[in-house]
Amino acid sequence: MLPALREVLANPARAQEYASDAGVPQGCMIGNTTAELVPQDAEAREIVARSHARFTRIVADALRRAQTSGEVTQGATPEAQAQLLLFTVQGLSLVSRAGLDPATALAAVDALIDSLRAANAPRP
Repeated sequence: MLPALREVLANPARAQEYASDAGVPQGCMIGNTTAELVPQDAEAREIVARSHARFTRIVADALRRAQTSGEVTQGATPEAQAQLLLFTVQGLSLVSRAGLDPATALAAVDALIDSLRAANAPRP
């Protein structure tokens, strides 16, 4: 699971694509909607909340399975780990617009992946 997660984090624009409902803006649109419309627009707030909740639910389910298999640490709940990943995805998406150095971004992603890896899990 962690190699696939690293791939998603290395390309933050795709992360929301996996979690968005059909017809709901994807990728940077969630960040743009948040920055430009939330909190003044109740409909925009609902779209963003639904997208974030779906991302968190999907990722927490995967993390729960990875914790059970011993790949991911049980040092935090899957929901808390999924929230950390959501914040990371959104932050990387935002910061990358300002010309974030890809090597710097990948170093941060690798540090996050390492923090999720169980102590006895094999490294790729």
